[in-house]
Amino acid sequence: MSMDHLIEQSTARYQAMLDHLTTMAEVLKDAQPKTIRCAIEDWQLLQQEAQQLDAQIDQLSGHIQRSELPPKYQQRSDLMAQVALQCQQIYSHANLLKVMVSEELNQMQRGRKALGGYKGSSNQKGSRLSASL
Repeated sequence: MSMDHLIEQSTARYQAMLDHLTTMAEVLKDAQPKTIRCAIEDWQLLQQEAQQLDAQIDQLSGHIQRSELPPKYQQRSDLMAQVALQCQQIYSHANLLKVMVSEELNQMQRGRKALGGYKGSSNQKGSRLSASL
């Protein structure tokens, strides 16, 4: 494959990743575990594809001077920087969500312990009535 074709494919993959990050931001707002899991799986697939293309580009561009690289290479680099920035923002949002859920879980556990003090005896058998005739 030619360098131009690989760069175009890579650029398209990074654009798809950028679009997916926008979707992931929406998914995090809903905080549905199954949806988040699916979004992460899709992200990992996009990331793998981009890594494979990048490895091929790195092999071909290793022998080329930076000034000789096509302009699309710089556009791809700019898009990669946008993806990295968006990833950091999503990561921060995900960490905030994680902290909030953790705090809510801790509060629930403290509440459960507090309610545990109000339990009656665990041996609740009916009393026997005996009557004499």
